[in-house]
Amino acid sequence: MKELVRQRASVSFALLLIVTSVSFWLTVGHGGNTLNAGQSVVWTLVVVLAFAKARWVMLDFMELRAGPIMLRVLYEAWGAGVAAALIAIAWLVA
Repeated sequence: MKELVRQRASVSFALLLIVTSVSFWLTVGHGGNTLNAGQSVVWTLVVVLAFAKARWVMLDFMELRAGPIMLRVLYEAWGAGVAAALIAIAWLVA
């Protein structure tokens, strides 16, 4: 049992559950049709947490950590670009 707890995938899975819970807690009661400055902050945090979750999944469960460096650089750039675009849209709409 100790071996299961010490595996990187098990630790990543536990962290993913925690981050998902935090994202859920942030978004409950903050939804709506219009975005104001306070909601933009909340959605910025949610997008950042989603980016962190996607990065953990790609690096740990899809084994990109040990993959070719160019593939990892392309993924990191793509993920950061999408997160930045979503955050910019949230702030521009507010």
